[in-house]
This record gives sequence, C-alpha cells and structure tokens, in this order.
Amino acid sequence: MGYDAYVHIKKKYTKLAIEKLLMLMDYEKRGDSFYCGNDDDYKFFTGVHVWLCDENEEEWVYRVRSQYFAVGYDLQKMNETIRCLKQYCDASFESDYGKNRYFPEATLIKGAESGCYFAVERLFNNFSSLKHTLSKYPSDVEAEKSMYEISGIPTPNMFNANVYSTYLCSLIEEYFRTTYIALLKYSDRKEKILNVKFSPYDMVDISNGEKTVEEVFASTLSFQNIQKICSNFHALDNKLDIGQALKKPYHNRKKNLYEQVNDILERRHGLIHRLEIDDSYCTESLQKDIQDVIVAIRRVYSYLCKYYNWEEQEVSL
Repeated sequence: MGYDAYVHIKKKYTKLAIEKLLMLMDYEKRGDSFYCGNDDDYKFFTGVHVWLCDENEEEWVYRVRSQYFAVGYDLQKMNETIRCLKQYCDASFESDYGKNRYFPEATLIKGAESGCYFAVERLFNNFSSLKHTLSKYPSDVEAEKSMYEISGIPTPNMFNANVYSTYLCSLIEEYFRTTYIALLKYSDRKEKILNVKFSPYDMVDISNGEKTVEEVFASTLSFQNIQKICSNFHALDNKLDIGQALKKPYHNRKKNLYEQVNDILERRHGLIHRLEIDDSYCTESLQKDIQDVIVAIRRVYSYLCKYYNWEEQEVSL
C-alpha cells in the first residue's frame, strides 16, 4: 500500500539526463533507485522513491512512490517530481488518481509540530509487531502450571509477558525521547540547556553527521522513570507539564495513567537489575498495559498540540 505514479518518458531523453534531473531535485542515488527524504526540519515522513521500473523500444517508465504513511511534504515532493519530469522531459504519467492527475495536496507541517507527530506515528509498526507476537502465545498447559505451584518456576506465559514488557518500556522511552528531541531542537532555552560538555565519541558522531547535538544530549538524560521524564520536559519550559495529561481520571480506575506507566517502567527495572519475575503478570496483563500506553501516548501528544496551539493530526496508534 502507498502512493504510486508511473511516468512515461520518450527515449530521446537518456537515462543519464533523467538521473541528473533527479539529482538536481535533491534526490540521492541508492543502488538502482533514487530517494529524497532526509531533512532537518521533520518535513518528510516516508520520503519519495524513484526508479526505472520498465522500458520498451520507445520509452522509459519511472515509478514514483511514497509509502502509505506519507504526509503533506512527501506528497508535495511527489507532485513536484512528476511535474518536473513532465515539464523537462515531455513526459506523461498515471497516478493512483488517474491519467495526468496529481496527488491531492495535504496539510504541510514541519519543525517541532511535525517532529512530535512523527514521534507517535513512527511507533505504529512497533506496537503492531508486539501485538501480533502476543497473539501467537500458546496458553500454559497443566504441567507448566503444576510446575509453578510445586517449584515456583514461572510458566512460559508469565516469563514471556515479563520479558516482552521490557520491549513495551523501550517504546515508552523511545516516544518520550524523540518527542523531547523535537521540542529541544526548536526551544528558546536550547542555548542554556545545551551548555554542557560532550565526550570525544559524541563529538565524532556529531561531526560525522551520525547524530545531532540534540540527540546526543537526550542520550544523557533518563527516560526510564515517569517523574524524570516529566522533569526533562519541564526543563524545556517551566509551564510545560506533560504529567497533567496522564493524571486525569481514566475509565473510573483508582490508578491513573501516570501511575500505570510508572508501574510498567518499575517492573522492567526489577527484571533487568534483579532478575525479578512478577508471577502475577501474564499475557493478558501485558495486553492491557499495551493499550494503556497507547492511550497515554495519545494523551501526551494531544496535550502538546493544545499547549502549542498546533492542529492535532490523526495518529495510527
């Protein structure tokens, strides 16, 4: 699934000329294809791919593609690419919308607004993989339950749920870290916050373009505790309180999402640092936690949109 267009170019134009034109449009060559999507302003989500997919005696056929999750700037780049090939190579094309029909324009967002949206949207496949894996768990057999009752050895259900909960914790950390980086990059307080010394290894990564300054700094912070997470964001803006979004009532539960997320993270600490297996924790518990974390992430994203007066985008989680 995705967005596709097929561009037909007469063979009076050489492949070399077409490739040079793509390079002038900021595409980079990757093997037999071209890609545009690397930017510093969170404009492109999936980016755009172009490659020669077919040819005959008279014409080249180039495919222009963005994935299903393409956003406004991705689609704009697709249209720009097709329009440029049409203008300078006398091309015709068919898109998903018909012959010589461009893709509809979508909302264009960039900067911190886009970065905070991407932080949510990029976790969709991770959550999908985790849910799919859990759906494959077999139920404990009677012998495994008996072994637990006799010797205290955790059943596969208990063990797997505890282990996979660490992956859920990684998703929590990843969301808050990438959101923090997006906000830090455009923060008015960046000068004061980044007044620190980086290690020589970090400086090499920055110099080689492998990491940004904001990414390196964020790696020095802890996102393994909900209180520390909220404190990190508060340092960006003393009026910013993401914990507020998590402390609101949730389904008439005694425990709010702030406390629930904290419990999830603390369980991971017990397993990783002390090899503690929570024998009351099972696949069903983890499935509920996954849904709670998704709601928590949605709430934080919604809170940020309201706080910064952004248009809230529809998220796939």
